[in-house]
Amino acid sequence: MLLLLTGRHPLLRDNLRLQDHSRPELVIDCRRLEFASPLDLAAVAALTHTHAADGADIVILLPEQRSVASYLQRMDLLKHLPEGVRVEGALPPEVRNDHSASLLEVTPLSGAAVGEVNQRIGFVATTHLGRRFGRQAFTGLGELIDNAVSHGASSLGAFITAQAYSGKTTGRRRLEVSVCDTGIGVLNHLRRNPQHSDVADSVHALERALSPCISGTGEDRGNGLPDVLRGAKETAITSLILRSGNGVVAASHYREHTFTAYRRIPDWVTGTWAWLRVSFPS
Repeated sequence: MLLLLTGRHPLLRDNLRLQDHSRPELVIDCRRLEFASPLDLAAVAALTHTHAADGADIVILLPEQRSVASYLQRMDLLKHLPEGVRVEGALPPEVRNDHSASLLEVTPLSGAAVGEVNQRIGFVATTHLGRRFGRQAFTGLGELIDNAVSHGASSLGAFITAQAYSGKTTGRRRLEVSVCDTGIGVLNHLRRNPQHSDVADSVHALERALSPCISGTGEDRGNGLPDVLRGAKETAITSLILRSGNGVVAASHYREHTFTAYRRIPDWVTGTWAWLRVSFPS
C-alpha cells in the first residue's frame, strides 16, 4: 500500500492516494510534501502503528524540502514511529529550540498523560489567543481527548499534536489540534449501544455522533462532539474534521451557525482521526 503525501493538507484533500499491493507493505511517500498540519503528524503515527501491528513492512520517504523534513523531526513524528520502520532520505542536523509556547509535539495519549497534555495545550492556547479566547478554544478539546482515551482505547494507543499560528499571513490567530486513535472507530463504538443498532455505515455513524446527547455507552455525557464546535463562541470560527471507517465529515461553527458536509471515501481509517481548528481575529 502506498500513501502519497503532497501539497498542503494531504490527509484531508483529494491528493491522498492509497494503492493496494499484494504484499503487506505500507510506503508513506512524503517526498513532495510542502506543508504538514497537526493532523498529518498524528494520523501518520496512528496509521503506522496500525499497519505495524498487522505485520506490514513500513517505509517512510522523507520530504525533499529540507525545512519540511526538519519539521517532521522537530515535531517528534520519527521518534514515535513503530520499531522497525525504515526511514529513507536526508535529515538536517536537529536544532532543538524551546517552542512549548506554540506547539505540542506528537505525543502518545493515555489516561495517565491527559493532565500534562491538557496543561501544555492550555498554555499554547492562552499564550497565542489570550486568556479569554484561549480558554474558549480549549473548551471543546476535552471531548476529543476523552473520546480518544475512553472510546478509542486500544493496545496501539492514540496520538495528539497541536500548533498555534500567529495570523501574520492569514489575519486570524489560530489553534489547531489533532487527535488520532487506533480504536474500534465511531461505527463500532455506537453499535455497542442497542439504541444505535440502526446505524448502517460509517457516514451514518458520524452523523449520529454529531447529534446532541449521543453516547455509545448509554451514559449521560452531555452534548458530546457538538460541544467541540460550540466551545469557542463570539467571533471564533471553529472547524472540525472527523475521519472514521470510510466516512468523513467536515463541520464548521460561527456564532450561531453550523455547517456540516458528509461523504464516503474509498480509503478505510482504523479508529478515529479528528482535526480541530479554532480561529480568532488578530
